[in-house]
Amino acid sequence: MRLVRVAKDGRTLWLAAVVGEDLYTYVPNTAKFHLNSGLRDDFVMARELQYDEIGLAEARQLLDGGVPSLDEDVMADPLREWRADPDPLDPETVFAAVSADLA
Repeated sequence: MRLVRVAKDGRTLWLAAVVGEDLYTYVPNTAKFHLNSGLRDDFVMARELQYDEIGLAEARQLLDGGVPSLDEDVMADPLREWRADPDPLDPETVFAAVSADLA
């Protein structure tokens, strides 16, 4: 597992955990990481966004206000799905997995 900062035009959009070819994005509105198939498609194929691998310290800083909350009206459908997600990943679980992969 590795962590990436996802940005567009230098503006942070997401903190993502890359697990194989899947991307789990941190959603501030739920305070969890959720599978994000749309972003996965961009990561694997289109590459319209910028993906920069980051370390744990920077990832923790992004959790503390560096990732913007999603607009509840504009993102109503994805947020509804993420809130109903039966298998979200807790940030500490993600960070522990990243630490184990680095060891």
